[in-house]
Amino acid sequence: MEIKPTKITTDILMKIINEKPCAYAMVSGKDRIEGTVCFYPYLKGSIMIYEIKNLPQSKNCQGGVFAFHVHEGDSCINDTEVSYEKTLGHFNPQKCEHPHHMGDLPPLFATKGTAWAIIYIDKLRPEDMVGRTVVIHEHADDFHSQPAGNSGNKIACGEIKCFMRC
Repeated sequence: MEIKPTKITTDILMKIINEKPCAYAMVSGKDRIEGTVCFYPYLKGSIMIYEIKNLPQSKNCQGGVFAFHVHEGDSCINDTEVSYEKTLGHFNPQKCEHPHHMGDLPPLFATKGTAWAIIYIDKLRPEDMVGRTVVIHEHADDFHSQPAGNSGNKIACGEIKCFMRC
């Protein structure tokens, strides 16, 4: 049996291979967390491709899953007692309850401290995210608790910037 990729999969892979991202974020955080998030316009949403390294590792069954959100603040400056306080809350222009904020994203799943994925989200276009921040939290999002899924402290951040016109 021959397995053929779907048209959407082929389109997404060709876009990533042949085009530059419209927006990006360089992520950094505590304990040398670092990585990139790239945003490509696709249909009525965005393709996000990310690679994040040096995420905390745990020896129990709770480790390796981290909440990941677009926040409404524009700065990752970490100069207050509250981690990344200037990122503010989740991007939520429609005032929806969590997990229906525009900025709510699928969690990061890390293996040996590295999370890598390509995802498509239809609720945000790259231009909606420029000037905001992507934030990684210390725990998984429970997708229920208000206002942010009981995901714990912010451990890494990246400012979303325009790479080229979207």
